Amino acid sequence: MAVTLKDISRETGINLCSVSQVLNDHPRAQSLRPETRKRILETALRLGYRKNQMAASIGKKFSNVLAFVHSDMGTVEYTGRIQSGVIEAASRRGYTLTVHHIGDSPENLIRKLMGWRIAGVIFHVSKLEQLEPFTAELEREKIPYGTVNLSNPDGVGVTTDDAAGIEEAVRYLQESGHKKIVYAFSGKDNTIPDIEYKTRRIEGFRKGIAAYYPEGTKPFLLPIDYSKSHDREYMTKILKKILQEKADGVICESDVLASALNNIAFFKGYSIPEVFSLIGFGGSMISETSFPMLTTITQDFEKMGKLATDSIVDAAEKKNIRNIRNQLIPVSLVLRESVKIQKEQK
Repeated sequence: MAVTLKDISRETGINLCSVSQVLNDHPRAQSLRPETRKRILETALRLGYRKNQMAASIGKKFSNVLAFVHSDMGTVEYTGRIQSGVIEAASRRGYTLTVHHIGDSPENLIRKLMGWRIAGVIFHVSKLEQLEPFTAELEREKIPYGTVNLSNPDGVGVTTDDAAGIEEAVRYLQESGHKKIVYAFSGKDNTIPDIEYKTRRIEGFRKGIAAYYPEGTKPFLLPIDYSKSHDREYMTKILKKILQEKADGVICESDVLASALNNIAFFKGYSIPEVFSLIGFGGSMISETSFPMLTTITQDFEKMGKLATDSIVDAAEKKNIRNIRNQLIPVSLVLRESVKIQKEQK
């Protein structure tokens, strides 16, 4: 039989109210003598007391449960690393985390979340429009929510400074002697996808070309159909375009695209970085296991998850509200074997 507060009160001879305050971290517990609090905690540990979190939330409007809601976005590794940061922060703050996929019925999901009496929601989605089925209910119930890896003008949003990362990569290639560089992004034509991280990275490439290459140099944008990135015939055509343009440097939207280009170059008998330098984005495991190892722009996905979660918990607990806003985390250019130094940097 589970140990109860009454069992601890009876064992210690301390009234039930005081026992409850200590074991539930109530502020009033601080008014008790230190030796009293110590005796209660030691007895609870010795008897094997386990707090029933759901029962403890009865009578409260919200539980100590957070929700992590994601859609199909990026690779499993990226979502997993963000989720790892969310879990760590939630655990540190004393919250339980439930994980959900938006799926085809967000209406059913919002009913489920309300049934959990969640304290807050962290969304990992590609567009703010995906939040629309949730926001009215969350705002009506005054449940804080935010986005990770996506900015959120109306509330909590934590993402990385992707534009600055791409611009830094352009600068590095120019200063190391590269004459013509290409930006490869996932798309089926020259239309820029209306997804924040995609548009920000292209913006960074345009700014980099304008800042570090001769006036009038046009940014060379190369769309690659992501669904065909493992198709040898299709990727051979992409490789030919790069070679025909006599580009000596390629910056990719992701490590996955960079790896696909690296693979087709090898298959066709070319050596990276001898034929052209190659830079990915994300800092994923694939960048470390490719041969040669890929130079990449790393994102701290775990930190994004932690910051978003801490901000949501602060909002739920009404702490540090003024510090809750969109946050841009710096990225880092990690130099590896896939970039050829044409000349020494200044």
